[in-house]
Amino acid sequence: MTKDSVLSILAKNEGYVSGETISSSLGISRAAVNLAVKALREEGCVIESSTRKGYRLTWSPDRLTAGDLGAFLPFDRMDRVLCLDTVASTNRTLGDLAWDGAPAGQAVVANEQTRGRGRLGRDFISPRDQGIYLSYLLRPQTPAADAASITAWTAVAVGRAVESVTGICPDVKWVNDLQIAGRKLCGILTEMAYETESGRIRSIIIGIGINVNENPEDFPEELRGVATSLRIAAGRTFRRAELAAAVIRELDRLAADWPDERAAYLDAYRAACITTGREVIVHATDGDRPGFAEAVGEDFSLRVRYPDGHCEDIRSGEVSVRSL
Repeated sequence: MTKDSVLSILAKNEGYVSGETISSSLGISRAAVNLAVKALREEGCVIESSTRKGYRLTWSPDRLTAGDLGAFLPFDRMDRVLCLDTVASTNRTLGDLAWDGAPAGQAVVANEQTRGRGRLGRDFISPRDQGIYLSYLLRPQTPAADAASITAWTAVAVGRAVESVTGICPDVKWVNDLQIAGRKLCGILTEMAYETESGRIRSIIIGIGINVNENPEDFPEELRGVATSLRIAAGRTFRRAELAAAVIRELDRLAADWPDERAAYLDAYRAACITTGREVIVHATDGDRPGFAEAVGEDFSLRVRYPDGHCEDIRSGEVSVRSL
């Protein structure tokens, strides 16, 4: 939309931008620029205007529109970013787009999810105007069996994005939860579609939910002792569009790095993982088993030693850290 493009241009520049420059850049009339500025002001943006200088954005609401993300991403990258206000699930929306042939790198970002999904069939609480709910499409030329570590790679990528914007370096609880001080900050859900005959991957959809500006009372009572947000951790709010754009950039980097940079991602994952060296509970189909998490393997599996001395390499499922 025109107003999103105008907002992106204004947000990318700290000073004034002339109406002529905007109209020339977007190939629209000066009247269309004026209408876009008027619409942005009605949405709460504070835009100063000067007859000789043009327009200057001094403040805008914390939103996840195409215009807001476009302030932090190149214009051509925004062609593969769909920003929505409310969806049932960003993974479900992107799954429909993937089925219709969406290209690799397509992202869906939402301000709210009404039926957000977590691992193992759990709900992911997705309150409006507070978090980032983002899904990203990969189409790697990799056998399905080799793509199991994508989730762990994603934990590294999202952790990098969070640190680059906030200065906070989250921990990783195996396999894919980002935490701060033992409380969950971010969940990651990967869903793969592949051809059964050839074993070739059709698509991998990475779903990411990050708690950004929630206060403790914004979480359901049963989650207040186990969940956190960047606002709670840092004592201040963060601009969600900036962080969402950073996540997209890091996922683009992941897509370019896969699979050749495995060693670098493994080193980063091991450094961030707080599960190793601790007593854990392995939640298996035949019951819970206590053990000790010894190390993260070369394939990002978790080696657990049980009280009877035997070891197991866990590649999927649920593991709880007893001291968290």
